[in-house]
Amino acid sequence: MNPLQSLRPYIVEPGPELPPELLPWNSAAPWSIDNAARRALGLLLAGDQPGPRLYAYADYLTCFITAADRSQATPDALLLNGTALALIGYLTGEKHPEAEIWRLSGCARLATSAHERRAAMEDRVVADCVLAVCQVAEALDAPLLADLISLRERMWGRLLDHSRAERIQVSEAEYAAHMIKPVAPEKLGARLRARAWQVTARDPQYLMELDLPEAEETLHNLLTIRAHMLVKHQFGSEIDWHLRLFNDIESNVGINGIRFIRNLAVAYQQTGQEKFAVKAAQLLWSWYRSNPVPNHKEILGPWRTLETGTRQWRVWVDVLGYLGQTEPFDDALHAMMARSRLDHMRYATAFTSWPNNWYQVEASGIAVSAINSPELKQADAYLRIALRRLQWINSFAYYDDGFQFELSHGYHMFPTNAIIAVVQAARARKLSLPADFVSLAEKAHEMYLFAAQPDHWLPTFNDCNAIPTDPAPTLRFAAEVFDRDDFLWGGTYGQEGQAPNHTSHAWTSAKYYAMRDRWGESGQYLFFDGAAWGASHQHEDKLNFILYSHGRLLIGDPNIYSYSLTELTHYFKSSRSHNLIMIDGLGQARRFDPQTMLVTEGRNEWVTQPGFDFVSSEYLEGYAPDPFPGRGDAGQVDKRFSQRRSIFYVKPGYWILSDLVQGPPGNDLHQLEQLFHLAPLFRPGAAIPLEAGEVAVAPEAVVSRNAGAANIAILPIDSTGLQARAQKGETSPAVGWYGVLGEFPAWDVTLERSTALPARMDAVLFPLAAGESALPTVQRLRSDAHVTAFRIQGAGVDDLFILCEEGSGPVSVAGVTFHGRALLLRRPTLQALAVDAKALTVDGETVAL
Repeated sequence: MNPLQSLRPYIVEPGPELPPELLPWNSAAPWSIDNAARRALGLLLAGDQPGPRLYAYADYLTCFITAADRSQATPDALLLNGTALALIGYLTGEKHPEAEIWRLSGCARLATSAHERRAAMEDRVVADCVLAVCQVAEALDAPLLADLISLRERMWGRLLDHSRAERIQVSEAEYAAHMIKPVAPEKLGARLRARAWQVTARDPQYLMELDLPEAEETLHNLLTIRAHMLVKHQFGSEIDWHLRLFNDIESNVGINGIRFIRNLAVAYQQTGQEKFAVKAAQLLWSWYRSNPVPNHKEILGPWRTLETGTRQWRVWVDVLGYLGQTEPFDDALHAMMARSRLDHMRYATAFTSWPNNWYQVEASGIAVSAINSPELKQADAYLRIALRRLQWINSFAYYDDGFQFELSHGYHMFPTNAIIAVVQAARARKLSLPADFVSLAEKAHEMYLFAAQPDHWLPTFNDCNAIPTDPAPTLRFAAEVFDRDDFLWGGTYGQEGQAPNHTSHAWTSAKYYAMRDRWGESGQYLFFDGAAWGASHQHEDKLNFILYSHGRLLIGDPNIYSYSLTELTHYFKSSRSHNLIMIDGLGQARRFDPQTMLVTEGRNEWVTQPGFDFVSSEYLEGYAPDPFPGRGDAGQVDKRFSQRRSIFYVKPGYWILSDLVQGPPGNDLHQLEQLFHLAPLFRPGAAIPLEAGEVAVAPEAVVSRNAGAANIAILPIDSTGLQARAQKGETSPAVGWYGVLGEFPAWDVTLERSTALPARMDAVLFPLAAGESALPTVQRLRSDAHVTAFRIQGAGVDDLFILCEEGSGPVSVAGVTFHGRALLLRRPTLQALAVDAKALTVDGETVAL
């Protein structure tokens, strides 16, 4: 009996067309992962013989799987994918050089699904798929993944012959069979050790970030864990690579990212002390021997797919490049690392994760491993698979302007560094990559240049690392790769290269905006969020901003320290920890609507001119309570409320913040809370690196009071009826925290009023240099749903500001008639800084615009 007949209930008639180049995003499309697998089974049941058509199917099935394939809508997608791919691999045999990849990947995916579904005989589709693949392998006397033999034993209740069992992990004796020109195992290491380009492939020293005290601690198995936490753990004589501290998976992530081995490499390079190379070799052998490759997908632990990718594009390359010629890195270690590269490629080809930064990092790991394994028969195949995956994920994981779709400065860096690692590996080997892939990598690096604060740190919007990120080394490297003078300028703190040709910058697709008066550490800067919810790692923070002036951050984003389910982690993700407005205690609630992942409702505006910048955006996606830990439910979302925020920057000088809150008309009062998070004083290297400092809070003015440092004054335009308070370091509920280098108390300032809607909450954000204390005064001139207008007066400042909403027409205020969107009129010069200006008269006289 034909063992494939049992699969007939799961087929789809394939039709004459071949699979597309890239997987369609729509899971219901004819070439979705589920449908593609069923079509492939249809080909097999129709008796299609190995040839170009079946090979095209196999390549498509190999390249495109994600964790989403096991959704409720298509629960059998991965199971059927694995079955079809394994069968094509078996039936193709030696007729195609990639048949082994198909067979092994397919069997591993099939085994993963069967394990997850508990190998139950009553699960008919699992039983049919496992038996069909096992019987075909048996009929061909071909190797079979060990897990499938065990699954068959478990499901049918009898022991079987395991002599044909194979594993994903490649043994020392097996490696030669994978080589183009096989060599004996005892000669392999010497051949690999002699490859001069391995030194070229490593990162330059300025990217290596030496922490010498940490390297000394690593010698004694005191490891620093840096994965959305910053903790140390003292191990015994051996590392427990499966350790999970505080029931937090990130602790195991930090261990198996093995960054500390990379740190040992640079410690050796800069000190010449062999003890660091000795320890690096010991740890590599420990990791390899303690963590054999599983034959099915490991959700947590050493072979979680993200760390599988990270080790190969980041750690293996640099460790070999810096330590490969030392005595501890003997021939046996070189041979082991080559086998491990192949193990990583085989495993990462079989399994992928969700289509986010993980997928980008995993595919980059395959690509770098393939480029660095020219001795392998299948190196080109693995590289092509990786690049096809990267073409797919990058087509939507980066906006047209180069910002990564998780909309986090920290997470932008993670996949972008992985992608440029592919470019670097190809450069070392003098290989060509697709031009669009390289140009995307270049475009993505522009974020580091235009988003960096004047102190060189990246902002911390959405989830970012607990350790502040200076992108200058990355830009310096990108300058070499892409031959960009502006990248070199950013990468050398302006010492070399050429400053960018503009200061303020907009990512018009991602809807992020950076205001800046000039380049350099003395410049002023504001970063504004008018963006979508993001692909993952999101915070409820649209319309958030940070502000920098006079040498330090003054209003900041508190970031996030840990992913543990704690009250503070919840706080960092919520609207309460951002510079926003909350309404009746409700915060933003985009988390309930998947449509907000990549797009956002409302109008965004951006104008940049030599004398001013203007940005405006609005939040329309609804508000909800945010209880910990459930974070509310979709039924609580109230879409009656909305907020429009505009920021006008007078360069150089100060910012005007205008908030318009709208909701149900009438006399009902609503509680509006306008939140500001004063950036703590940052003293790197101090015992307590972040201190909240001092602040004076009153309805008329909120002013930080830090001697010897720059300060910020927040001047509400309407102080009557306004309540002002400042909180820090509170719990139950959490209020007033910062998640950088740990969790530190920091000032959370709230300006609160009870009012009918629509209502305005406007303020002047006035930075003060160290030692300055004089503040301007503000005077309200008009406030309604259509227009806000006020006057700002002080030493050297006499400015009239008017902001008009759509349809307001010409507006007359204090002898000034203006028709347009926004105006700042400077007296006595009558200099007009205007947005969308149509006409302006002052005291009856027309003023040229």
